[in-house]
Amino acid sequence: MTTLTKTKPVEYLTDHVPEPGDVYEVLPGIQWIRMPLPFQLDHINLWMMEEEDGWVLVDTGINNNRTKEIWRDIFGRLLKGKPLKRLICTHAHPDHLGLGGWLHTEYGAELVITREEWTFGRIVSRGSMATTEFYHQYLRRVGVQEDELDDYSQHLVSTEHLYEEVPARYQRLRDGYSINIGDINWEVIVGLGHAMEHACLYCEKLNVLIAGDQVLPKISPTILVHSHEPKANPLKDFLDSNKKLRRLPDSVTVLPSHNRPFTGLHTRLDQIIAHHDERLEKVRNICEEPLSGFEVAKRLFPQELDQSGKFFATGEAISHIRYLEYEGKLKRTENPDGIECFQCV
Repeated sequence: MTTLTKTKPVEYLTDHVPEPGDVYEVLPGIQWIRMPLPFQLDHINLWMMEEEDGWVLVDTGINNNRTKEIWRDIFGRLLKGKPLKRLICTHAHPDHLGLGGWLHTEYGAELVITREEWTFGRIVSRGSMATTEFYHQYLRRVGVQEDELDDYSQHLVSTEHLYEEVPARYQRLRDGYSINIGDINWEVIVGLGHAMEHACLYCEKLNVLIAGDQVLPKISPTILVHSHEPKANPLKDFLDSNKKLRRLPDSVTVLPSHNRPFTGLHTRLDQIIAHHDERLEKVRNICEEPLSGFEVAKRLFPQELDQSGKFFATGEAISHIRYLEYEGKLKRTENPDGIECFQCV
């Protein structure tokens, strides 16, 4: 278990939350826009900054007509005749990149993103990454029953409609590089685990971190093992890469993709570690007898879940299982049906 340090408490920057279509200057020169999402997590925060010859937008919202209509209204009021020059996307999940192709085609915005996120987004926006049977084979291996395979795989096979086709060209973000926005430098800090190559942006001059999904004030981002990399250890990747954020001042203002802007970064990082420590301990206790990843997920998330919730719960449970397996705290076996089972050591 981790010993927590005494640091600044997590405090929200403002009580104000913009309604869809509102533009709110959360900090000098940074406009906060909140777009609706048709999920349990029902919103995403987006950020716009003005330059001398145009505008820069961070993340997009999901690909649907409502979001497009809100953007048309906002751009009609906000751009003041200047072009939308650049679209910086923190990562390739559809609420962050879903409208990347539309903003590029309709408004000429050049896409700026890390290479792995562009590659993933480009692939999934053009069709399913694999066949339904491929996903079923993976799900059978983690213990999902035959009559539930379609429920659990639907999230994977139907993702493409959440995206406009991601542009064929992009400008690459790299860890440690700087990007200039309005004559102010922002450092790229890449985080792993939630996405393959998630870009946070840190501005020392403004003491601001655009954190995307890497650090959220109330929830931990989903950390999943995926069918295309079933032996991955994304939870370790996530916790290890978050250590890079420790060098930022605790006074930094964090602009997250969900909930409200906040301060108290170091305390929040401690809380995220404590949360996953607790989940890891719970998984170990669950696995007193050999259990499949599916069975662990059912016990770790006993509440009623919708289709996407089932998918996320299973992936989240397996990410904790893999972490413990690689730490030597769970033993993996395979039953006669080919299902992987895990038991505490």
